[in-house]
Amino acid sequence: MNISLIAYSFVEGGAAIAASKYRTLLEKGGNNVSTFSQVEAGRFQFSKRLLSFILTKLQVDGNPIKHSLNLFSYAPIYQYLKKTKEDIHHFHWINNDTFSIFDFDKIPSGSIITLHDEWLYCGSEHCYIVADANLDFINGYHFFKKGVWGIHWNYIIWKIKYQKLRQRSDLIYTVPSQWMLSRAKKSLILKVADIRLLPNPIDTSLFKPILSSETIRFRQKHGIESEDIVFCFGAAGGNVTPLKGAQVLEEAIAILSLKLNKNILKRIKFINFGGAKIDMSELFGFPLISLGYIEKKEQLAELYSSIDCTIVPSLVESFGQVAAEALSCESPVICFQCSGLVDIVKDGETGLTVKPYSSHDLAEKMQQFIFMSEESRNQLGVNGREHVVNQFSYSVIREQYLKIISDAADIKKNNKK
Repeated sequence: MNISLIAYSFVEGGAAIAASKYRTLLEKGGNNVSTFSQVEAGRFQFSKRLLSFILTKLQVDGNPIKHSLNLFSYAPIYQYLKKTKEDIHHFHWINNDTFSIFDFDKIPSGSIITLHDEWLYCGSEHCYIVADANLDFINGYHFFKKGVWGIHWNYIIWKIKYQKLRQRSDLIYTVPSQWMLSRAKKSLILKVADIRLLPNPIDTSLFKPILSSETIRFRQKHGIESEDIVFCFGAAGGNVTPLKGAQVLEEAIAILSLKLNKNILKRIKFINFGGAKIDMSELFGFPLISLGYIEKKEQLAELYSSIDCTIVPSLVESFGQVAAEALSCESPVICFQCSGLVDIVKDGETGLTVKPYSSHDLAEKMQQFIFMSEESRNQLGVNGREHVVNQFSYSVIREQYLKIISDAADIKKNNKK
């Protein structure tokens, strides 16, 4: 079977990395796989992307997440679709004007569309605003909305997608978490669509616990004593992307510093990764080790395996890649009990979950973890890896994926008759 994967990129960003993993699953299964992306796009395509980006700035809606209009398609996509018309087409993240909303009715029958965020069933926003209880993607967007200024792109873009997709029963949509599955099924755009749960695959053969001797060497290299308790968190985009929860985490760490006596406090260290700096500093009295951007997955696995706990303070995650990879390395996770993270982190089993979105409760959970016995902390990690292997490993997700592809092939075949 020939399968074509279509995405803005297979390299840049979380969605791209997830898409490339599906390519790996297919290639290991002996399928013929081809890919389409904007990797060779030139200046003219970039100018269209730039125009779309500028136009998004004519709307102010109070939502800090990325917004996309997708007014234009990357021209070679039509040639690609015609060239591979007998293939099963799997669309991934098609924003940055990879595939225009005006062309959604041209998506071939039997195609698979994976939602890596909420953009497809929302307006121009990639995630519906957390504080808005109106749930316009369920109840319908209206042209006039309190708190929106300028051109109401959310309404306009939603309306076009609604007209193009609401009657299409010849497509299969996949989402990476139960949270997104529930929201997608309730949305007006996808209310009658065929939507499947397909979590992001985790390479558990790469993200796995390292030898204890390697753990000791890592900790000694960074001045970490054997009795120290080390928390780790990702720093990439923290201030740029408020939904990653950097501010809430900082508040929680400040609160934690006031809860601990001096003997305990000096045993607590923090490591962050993904930022621009590589240095040693302090964070509310705690030593902070900044490792910068970690390019190699093996090094990331080494980090997860060598620390005691990974904190994922995100306010929204469509899946929770960091949480799943950390657990696969037997690093327990503390996170808010929300969105896609609920599928990954089970309170008291694979980590600790926190009432959204309280910095005080996050500090209490961190304190609870500190005072747990070493045996209990280790057991959370062991449970975590078992959960990831059973639910998200390549072999498990490949079986689910191939079933979806088979069903898509049947849809394509039936629509030719």
